[in-house]
Amino acid sequence: MLGKLLKYEWKGYRFPLLIMLIVLAGTTALTCGVILTINPKYDETITGYSVMALVLSILLYYFGIIGCTLGTTLIIAIRFYKTCYTDQGYLTHTLPVSAKQILNAKIIMSLVTYLLILLAIAATVFFIIQVGLHHIMSLAPYDYEEFRREFSREMAYIARDFKEEFGLSIGMYIVYLVIYCVIGCAANIIIVLGCVSLGQLYAKHRIVGAIAAYFVVQFIQQIFGYIFTIPMYSKMLRAEYNDDATVFGIMSPTMNLTLLSVVVIAVAMYFVNLHMMTKKLNLE
Repeated sequence: MLGKLLKYEWKGYRFPLLIMLIVLAGTTALTCGVILTINPKYDETITGYSVMALVLSILLYYFGIIGCTLGTTLIIAIRFYKTCYTDQGYLTHTLPVSAKQILNAKIIMSLVTYLLILLAIAATVFFIIQVGLHHIMSLAPYDYEEFRREFSREMAYIARDFKEEFGLSIGMYIVYLVIYCVIGCAANIIIVLGCVSLGQLYAKHRIVGAIAAYFVVQFIQQIFGYIFTIPMYSKMLRAEYNDDATVFGIMSPTMNLTLLSVVVIAVAMYFVNLHMMTKKLNLE
């Protein structure tokens, strides 16, 4: 039954997701197109206009990224609210499944949707960088193969210095960030859904209640974040007298504790969702 629930949730997310991807693709295409117009062989006026257009297109791309991430979060929250706490909730809660299965399906598909947006953003950033590098190399007076060899040597030096400074390789650090990102995204989605559920305690102002709950939870997370940064700052001060200290060794405890606090809040919000969907259900 979980598979059918996931399929039902995907049908609700695929069209908004497509719109987000179209916006992202449009801003990416615009930025790449402007990059290709820049040519030092042109006169200074045309080159200046191209640079200004590039800055504006990058800003537009940046706002597109912000819009896609925030828009996806809003879509997740709105869909959860409509399908669980409005008149659509009558259909949802009459399905021959438990509230826990409904909640799990919504969390899983919300996480998949959000990760797809993040992957799309990462892909567009990589694509823009590649277009920029190839355009620069096409204008360079030196040999392309020689440039590639020099670039490979520089990257090898950077990787070696990175491992010495951070205490682990670039590959392992990327793996750490990916795991950190997935866990953090899942926890934040559960927290958003929990805030929507808490907003149902205010029968006449449910949306306002959900927004207020979200800001309260974010304020609590910020307090924990500030508390957990204190040991990091003390380690940074001691690192001046400790040659064995690495950047990752200093940062990772704070990052791990911050993530742990978010996970703990998310676990609490998960049970808040279950409680509201079973014991305090009050459909509009």
